[in-house]
Amino acid sequence: MLIFFAIITVAPLRDLASQGMLDPQSDVVIAALLLALFGPICILPLILLSVAPAKVVSRRLIFLALGLLLLIGLNELSKLGLDLTAPKLQG
Repeated sequence: MLIFFAIITVAPLRDLASQGMLDPQSDVVIAALLLALFGPICILPLILLSVAPAKVVSRRLIFLALGLLLLIGLNELSKLGLDLTAPKLQG
């Protein structure tokens, strides 16, 4: 869950900051927001595992990870611009 949190929130904010799209004032707000979210993100998996069986949770997270990898792979394939239509017969 921490990996998904980092991919979804921290990576895009880091990219925006490196491109200079965020002013220094917003960097402080983003850092405070990430620190405020980090505590619950560390505790929520423990609460989740106390309610749901670990096998079910891990199976669901593996399913989400495979879906994410498939989505990334299909996105990269679409960037290649391959034309998969059948060639037209002339005659």
